[in-house]
Amino acid sequence: MENRFLITKCMLRPNEGSSLKEDYDIARGNPVIDYYESVDSPSIAMTITFIDIDQVVSRVGITGGEYVDVTVKVDGFDDFKIKSEKHKLMLNSVRNVITETNKQVSTLEFMSVETIINETSRVNQKFTGNVTETVKKLLKGKKGIQTSKNLDSNPATNSYSFVGNLKRPFDTIQWLCSKTQSSAKNFGFLFYENLDGYHFKSIEKLLEQKPSFTYTQTDKPYDKDTEGFKILQNNLNQTNDIGLNCRMGMYANRTIYIDIENQTMNEVDFKITDLKMKKPVKLLNGIEDYPTRLMLRVSDLGVAQKGSKKSDTQPESELAVYQNKSYIRNNLLFSQSLQVSIPVNVDLRAGDVIKIKLPLKKDDGNSETDSYGSEKTNDPSGNYIISELRHLIGGGKAETQLMLIRDAFTA
Repeated sequence: MENRFLITKCMLRPNEGSSLKEDYDIARGNPVIDYYESVDSPSIAMTITFIDIDQVVSRVGITGGEYVDVTVKVDGFDDFKIKSEKHKLMLNSVRNVITETNKQVSTLEFMSVETIINETSRVNQKFTGNVTETVKKLLKGKKGIQTSKNLDSNPATNSYSFVGNLKRPFDTIQWLCSKTQSSAKNFGFLFYENLDGYHFKSIEKLLEQKPSFTYTQTDKPYDKDTEGFKILQNNLNQTNDIGLNCRMGMYANRTIYIDIENQTMNEVDFKITDLKMKKPVKLLNGIEDYPTRLMLRVSDLGVAQKGSKKSDTQPESELAVYQNKSYIRNNLLFSQSLQVSIPVNVDLRAGDVIKIKLPLKKDDGNSETDSYGSEKTNDPSGNYIISELRHLIGGGKAETQLMLIRDAFTA
């Protein structure tokens, strides 16, 4: 089943310096919309392919800078809206222009205007204090992106001092993600943008979310319990990659921390068994006893100094020596991925949790299936975080494609 839809508005809006001088409606050009967001990306994106009867793209010389307004009505859901004032999706490039005698077919590529601002901004000062507050300054402050979009963030429990070194704001925030602590035992944040705005969320809190929807794989032509919430296609992309994880130091790593001021060296070992996971990873005997990744860190006295007094320095517990856990945490989260296609659902967002139910045969080999697995089995069914989301709307069909991830070992 594919939900019925109607594209009621698809409008190019002129911007200061753009070639377009007045609004141009492309809804009559049978547009095909491809909208995308991801927990790995600080920008939402969208492409629109349409038939340009007036050949405005070439006549006016549209190459970029325009904003876009989109409204799509979908049965059973609120309208899917992209607003130029709120989302600020700007035309980044025009590509695949096919010219015929009476028309053109063009593809317009849009991205958040903050992505362009990020390319022109540099972080040139020292930051000290709570990491979440630092992120707010980089997004909202005068020396940052200065975005008006909403920021949904979880409070960090640690501070971190650093010098910007002329890095871009988005690059700096993503660099801080692995250095941010969410609780006494958990590190790791994600920074991303979805349709609701920016998010600086801890992995711990994302995993605690309750599923917003349940989707079921079924061969029945009609099932009143799953109608509209069926899985059209599914593909388990990957499970635990032991070789790659050894290279990343997921099972065991060692951080060598050198303190220049005191002329000391400290070695901190970390093993995956320290996490005390509910579903331990199946490994070769003893592999977790030998570090497969060495990390070297040197203390920066100027950065660690938080105040005028010599004793006013950053606590040792907040230094990078203890943040090797964050590498493990991120690898665990992305240890299993599942790709599914479903009827279009414009209420879903990157970072949301949904429940997936896939049929599974019983252990006795009977052809009958179990009730879509259970918590005691390691089958692909269960709760997943939406890592990537893509709405494909137009050309007579509408569907949502999802890349799902989950922490298969500690969930």
